[in-house]
Amino acid sequence: MAEPGAGAHADLGRIRELGERGLARAAESLGRMLGHPVRFAGLEIRSLGSSEPALPADAAAGFPAALRIEIRGEGSGWILILLSLPTVYRLLQALMGIPAEPRPLTESERSAIQEAGNIVASSFLSELGDRWGRRVLPSAPEIHLDDAPRVVRDVFASARDLGRDVVVQAALEDRGWGLQGRIFVVPAVSAPAPVVRGGTGEQGDST
Repeated sequence: MAEPGAGAHADLGRIRELGERGLARAAESLGRMLGHPVRFAGLEIRSLGSSEPALPADAAAGFPAALRIEIRGEGSGWILILLSLPTVYRLLQALMGIPAEPRPLTESERSAIQEAGNIVASSFLSELGDRWGRRVLPSAPEIHLDDAPRVVRDVFASARDLGRDVVVQAALEDRGWGLQGRIFVVPAVSAPAPVVRGGTGEQGDST
C-alpha cells in the first residue's frame, strides 16, 4: 500500500487537531450539564476504507444505546454516540434526580438523553464551525435503545456512500460515576483549512 503523501498527512493532522478541540469542548459542556467532570479520551483517527479493523463489526458491543446525529448546515457527515445502559441510567440520575435503576424509559427520560447527545454534538460542531468559519449544525438526535449494531452499520454505510472516509473516535470516561461510551464523528474530509483568528497571510475559504 502506498504511503500517504504530505497533503494527506496535513489533512489528517488538521482533522486530529479539530477532533481534539471539538471533543474537549463537548466534554466541558456535558460536564457542566451533569455537574460532574467528564472527558473523551483515547482519540483516534481511522479510515473507513482501511483494511485494518478500525471500525470492527462489534463496535457496539457493550453499548446497546445509540444516538445518531447528522451534521448539517455548511458541513456534512455523522456523529454517533454509543452508551452502556448503566451509563444511560446514571445520566438520568444526574439530569432528573431519579434512581439509576434498569427500566423502560419514559418519553421525558428519552428526551433527556437526547438533550445530552445534543449538547455533545452542538459543542463539538460549534468548535468545528468556529475553526472553519462556517455554520455547522447537528440534527435532532435519534435515540435507539435496542438496535445499536444496526445503527452503527447504517451510519458507516451512509458515510461510505457519501464519500466520507475518515472517522474521529474516542471513549467517554469519568473518574467517579463509571460512565462508559464511545463517540464516532465522520466529518466532511473536504472541509477547508481552519481559520486562524488574528493571523496574517492565512488564506480562508473563498467560496
